[in-house]
Amino acid sequence: MISVQNHQRLLSGNKLILALGLALSLGACSPKVGVLKSPDHRGGNVGSTTTGTDKSGGTKPGEPGEVAGAKGKRVLENSIALVLPFQLDRLNPNAVSKEDVKRSAIALDFYQGFQLGLDELAKAGKSFALNVLDSRDNEGQNISIAKSEDVSEAALIVGPVYPKEIRAFGTNLADKQVLQINPLAASRASEFNLPNLVSLTPSIDVHMKAAAARVARDYSAGDVVIIYNTTDNDGRQFLSGFLSEIRRAKPSATVRSVSSVAQLNEALLTTGANLIVTGTTDKFQLRTLLNNLDAKSNESFYSVNLYGHPLWDRIDFSMYENFANYNPVISAESHLKSWTTGVKQFKDSYYTLYGVNPSDYSYKGYDAAKFFGGLLAKYGVKYPEHITKESFDGLFSGYQFEQSEGAGFVNHAVTHKLYRGSSFQLN
Repeated sequence: MISVQNHQRLLSGNKLILALGLALSLGACSPKVGVLKSPDHRGGNVGSTTTGTDKSGGTKPGEPGEVAGAKGKRVLENSIALVLPFQLDRLNPNAVSKEDVKRSAIALDFYQGFQLGLDELAKAGKSFALNVLDSRDNEGQNISIAKSEDVSEAALIVGPVYPKEIRAFGTNLADKQVLQINPLAASRASEFNLPNLVSLTPSIDVHMKAAAARVARDYSAGDVVIIYNTTDNDGRQFLSGFLSEIRRAKPSATVRSVSSVAQLNEALLTTGANLIVTGTTDKFQLRTLLNNLDAKSNESFYSVNLYGHPLWDRIDFSMYENFANYNPVISAESHLKSWTTGVKQFKDSYYTLYGVNPSDYSYKGYDAAKFFGGLLAKYGVKYPEHITKESFDGLFSGYQFEQSEGAGFVNHAVTHKLYRGSSFQLN
């Protein structure tokens, strides 16, 4: 699960100005040069060399315009609005600070990955018109953009990124038939109440259901499922609804719900496997649980399978020498395999073009472009009808959407990771 944070190597100030200029002045066609433009500057065509007409009757290079022929018509129908928080209104191009770079990094990473994805589709003969808009991480700006011509003419909208932006933009979007892609926020889709919202990042509810499905698969007669409840927010959110879900997935399972180490010890079995599920990410709670399991293992033989929160992937468990003995399993939205040909090719192309390695957001942008751009090119304006019918296996993400009344389309594609050696690895 990706929350909106950034962990990539930062660009220099000069590269940031150049890259942001490219993002907001050109389309998604492998740019080489560019200048800093207005955040609302209209982007160009991908896979097309057409120009558009401005209000004065002149032409602006790279803008979509009236184009003759079937290919030109396809470009206009395949218009994409990419709404990201570059926050150029806060940038001083003459004195770019480290904070300026960090503030724009998420948007820039996603844009650059998205651009490469559309570039690949363009090479296969698919044309798009891409308009890149700066949401500024500002609710008022998002309301204005939602009502703009660039958005009203779009067949697909990707963005904004942050929850408050998504809500402000979506509630002010006039055409609810056009899909609005939530690219990064892991918030529950029900929080927005937008029927046209497509949430790419699986929410904690999806991870909980995936954990329940995994536990149900691993359960055998004679085992016990122990739900270890804790008071921290992550623990409560992850386990909310888990008891009902495991009973639905495995009605025959023996389930015990406990809230303390003493209760946990009473529930442990020596005759079957103990499938312990917890969502805590609190260091004290984890230390208490793991130290107790070590102590019980020294007393007698216990078979333990431990299932945890997806954020465990970010925690260093190396201080617990017996941690791997409990066969820890977590769910994950990413199935990135760094050794595969596709990932290596993307990484090389990205580095050649931008001079930095891709971040998780870059991969997510690329996958989003490949899937939704592909659907748009294949089905035209009827592409929303196929969202739930076609699954997708990208470099970083998988997509398997289910439509929920009032909550739009929710991605249920997650994988699992096992703890081996000193890290969680794909199962």
